[in-house]
Amino acid sequence: MSRPTIICTGMCNTKGTEVRFLAEMVAAHGGRPMVMDLSLGGAVDWADISLQEVLACTDVTIEEVLAAPRAEASDLVGRAGAAKILELHSRGGCDGVLSWAGSVGTSTATRVMRALPFGVPKIMLTDMTSGDVGIWVGNKDIYIVNPTLEQGINVVTRRMVANAAAGIVAMAQVGPIAAGSRPLCALTSYGTTTPAVLRCKAFMEGRGWDTAVFHAVGVGATMEDLIRSGLITAVLDITTAELINTLCQSPFGIPASWDGERLSAAGEMGIPQVVVPGGLDQCAYGALSSIPAGYRDDLQAGRRPSYRGTGLPYRHNEGVTIMVPTLDEVAAVARYMADRLNRTRGPATVVVPMRGWSAYDQSQAVATRERGWAEGNGDGPTWEPDPVRPDRSSRAAVMLQVLSDNLDSSNDNLDLVAVDMHILDPELADLLNRLIGDMLDGTWKRGAYGELDIRHGVG
Repeated sequence: MSRPTIICTGMCNTKGTEVRFLAEMVAAHGGRPMVMDLSLGGAVDWADISLQEVLACTDVTIEEVLAAPRAEASDLVGRAGAAKILELHSRGGCDGVLSWAGSVGTSTATRVMRALPFGVPKIMLTDMTSGDVGIWVGNKDIYIVNPTLEQGINVVTRRMVANAAAGIVAMAQVGPIAAGSRPLCALTSYGTTTPAVLRCKAFMEGRGWDTAVFHAVGVGATMEDLIRSGLITAVLDITTAELINTLCQSPFGIPASWDGERLSAAGEMGIPQVVVPGGLDQCAYGALSSIPAGYRDDLQAGRRPSYRGTGLPYRHNEGVTIMVPTLDEVAAVARYMADRLNRTRGPATVVVPMRGWSAYDQSQAVATRERGWAEGNGDGPTWEPDPVRPDRSSRAAVMLQVLSDNLDSSNDNLDLVAVDMHILDPELADLLNRLIGDMLDGTWKRGAYGELDIRHGVG
């Protein structure tokens, strides 16, 4: 691709000088710039793709944009811009997108960027980089660059913009990457579920598959999109922890900007999936101050389990704090899981390890350094024994009951297996491998694993 087409976009009525400079630098570095207007306060007459043309994609008028509050106007223009950029890309008119803006312009431009497929270069120059950029990146591959200033072409910003322009032209010239000959299996992971993930990863690679390991801190949204694209054709969803993160308003949950549903793509595509409640014993936040005030109050008042009765959550490291979910929250997540999985059109098994779901979710009796919680440190920070069977988890008992009540027993593609194992037991990983292997071999059948299921009186 000798001269890739780069869409240079932004609020041209207030940042016209800056957007024009983006286009100038793209041209200077070998690209073909096309300016697309995303103005909120009135259109310009010099853009290659006018605001009127953008808004026509969603039948919105400039008058509607001008009459709307600023946030609503950003939403109207961003939605129209997303439709326009997809149209351009579908006919070869967008090989990358570059923008420069402040806060509102960044929200609008990144909404446009997120509409593009993975791999299409996207660079956002914004002075808002000191804050949470996750609200703009969402689950897409957007490069965020700090230009140090919101606007102004000067000795500081000239080099910043030139670097970004050179970068996006070079990225666009890479072109498509040839797909490998090996199929791709997705696995979800936490540090506290890694041993199981590694054992399953080795199994799939031994079968001739490539593996993609997703850290379960919101990137399950990316996994779902890649499944729908056809790139991922089997799923070992060992760590569904981001479901509890999302429920409890954690920054490590599914991005609010994503409009999909977790645990839906594999079922819709009809590909094999094995689902485990790995990491659902813990809700991850940033530093202690990042936990919502209501949850902190509940911890201190004893309305929510705290670490060793201190009224505080567990400190995973200086940047991550672990709050234990309540049984009601676990039940809510289980209902969510059942609702999405009931729709599956391909083989799917939910496996519930009754003795714990992470390195933190284990009793002192079984804890070892190899299992992630050294012997002598007491119970793991999220362990809550079942009052009836203290060697099993109270959360697991709740989840099993909710899933048993809510999973569709008439869907022959869907199975539930509860095992008297911990997620870190090698035998648990071996079961997951057996299940996914049978699915891939076409020998999987609902109800065929009853010899392991505690509901059948075994274990």
